[in-house]
Amino acid sequence: MRIVSKSYSSSRICVSRMDDYKTTVDQRNTILRSIATLLLLIGPPALEASQSNTLPNVLFIAVDDMNDWTSYLQGHPQARTPNLDRLAKNSVCFTQAYCNAPSCNPSRASVMLGKHPNSTGFYSNKIGQTSIDLRKYYPNKLTIPQFFKQHGYSTFRTGKIYHYWGDWSDMKVKQKDLSFEVHSWGGGKSIEPSTYLCGIDFGWSFTKGGKLSYMDWGAIDTASSKFGEYGRASIMIKEIKREHSKPFFAALGFYLPHLPWYYPQEILDDPDLVHIRDVADVMLPEVLADPPGRDLLDLSDVAVKIASGGLRPRSLEGSRTYKNWHDAITGEDKWKEAVQAYLASIYFVDQQLGRVLDALEGSPNGENTIIVFWSDHGWMLGEKEAWRKYRPWEDSVRANFIVKAPGIPAAAIEQPVELLSIWPTLAELSGLPIKEDLDARSLVPLMKNPDMQWDFPVITAHLDESGNGGWQSIRTARYRYIKYLKTGAEELYDHSNDPNEWTNLIDRSRYRAVSEELSELVPEAMTILGSWHAPDEAVVEHNRRELH
Repeated sequence: MRIVSKSYSSSRICVSRMDDYKTTVDQRNTILRSIATLLLLIGPPALEASQSNTLPNVLFIAVDDMNDWTSYLQGHPQARTPNLDRLAKNSVCFTQAYCNAPSCNPSRASVMLGKHPNSTGFYSNKIGQTSIDLRKYYPNKLTIPQFFKQHGYSTFRTGKIYHYWGDWSDMKVKQKDLSFEVHSWGGGKSIEPSTYLCGIDFGWSFTKGGKLSYMDWGAIDTASSKFGEYGRASIMIKEIKREHSKPFFAALGFYLPHLPWYYPQEILDDPDLVHIRDVADVMLPEVLADPPGRDLLDLSDVAVKIASGGLRPRSLEGSRTYKNWHDAITGEDKWKEAVQAYLASIYFVDQQLGRVLDALEGSPNGENTIIVFWSDHGWMLGEKEAWRKYRPWEDSVRANFIVKAPGIPAAAIEQPVELLSIWPTLAELSGLPIKEDLDARSLVPLMKNPDMQWDFPVITAHLDESGNGGWQSIRTARYRYIKYLKTGAEELYDHSNDPNEWTNLIDRSRYRAVSEELSELVPEAMTILGSWHAPDEAVVEHNRRELH
């Protein structure tokens, strides 16, 4: 399924033209593909140190579970991210960026493969209780760093780029990480408290003794330098500072603010967070709270199940059991505490980002490095009584996306864009050919002309692991349309007057034409995992060399 062939306008969905631009790009890509084919036949170019200056380096930074609670996106009034703000100020900042799958594994797979879940069938973290291994289903498919390696780059990774150690889920085969020549998890052993810190047992333990939960949060009285995020930043700083004979593609994956939200106590002692040091001063996300659950009244049964899905938590001493996470967090009066921990975790990551940016700016590579910063999806903290990702609404699917590139002026771009565009955008910025079968278009034309018309809706898809079926969510500049494929239930929100998506307009006659047009972008059924079978002999040969 080719995702990029349709364009949305206020009156109709049509085949995208952009004739002048498209003709030029098609001609250029035909020439570049011919050159690329020849290069693949003779092998990757051997660049000398003097040649490396002609190609930009790439610093590829991914952050897990970070929603728009960053101060440059203003998703929460108490968010503080000074280093991210300075990067955004000097970069092209996409303020309406969206993931194509709202969970770690498929979102990262789509970015790294340049293929939409509707092409690959990669919609979820797991099938049943088994995590999905990207290389099990797509062993011979090229990824972004492999692509850059083919064109003369060295490749390096530290931290979480894929859902796992590398592009394999099995830690035992981590030495076969096909995407990177050098890779390191970084950060040392995770810091873990002796028991739950938040006071709630979410029944989601990652230890045999059941004393630690993925859903937990709290400050730990340990120096920042002992935390994994600090260690991963330190490893990347060493990579940036060392002498390079070739251009580099260096990937850094920050784990926080992924659960659990464990952060150094000294973070809350920082003057920048004095306004949330006292949990009573923390502001909750804006919700329709009177009466409780009001925001769910115009949703279908399957939507309500997806909103409240999750394990049944209980109070730490076991005296009370709750039907869902929101009931537990509000019932134990922990909502503000959870918000505080999430904001503190983001601030801690921002500090480590600042260390990396300082190192790059002080290095010889500072002026010739493309920086791309992205988060794999959003996160919900009580909106629609939902927690975590996996949901089809704005707070779950909106992501951070910033690109800084030599010669490209800083700008804030408000048109909706998708994370799928990372690969073709980096390729064009680097002067490399754009791989023919990618499912998204380069954003470089938009970066150079932020006012140009860009009517390409973002399609986000998910196959719910709880058995509630799959859904597809379409975001245009004005609307969000959602369809649940198992039941056919629909939702429509008008962001021109409802940015919080509180009012489902699907039954309003004046919006019927809009919903009908957007529904045309939704496939009749979810794609089967492993369906992307088109052979790529050059990729197969490349991977064979990597393995053997």
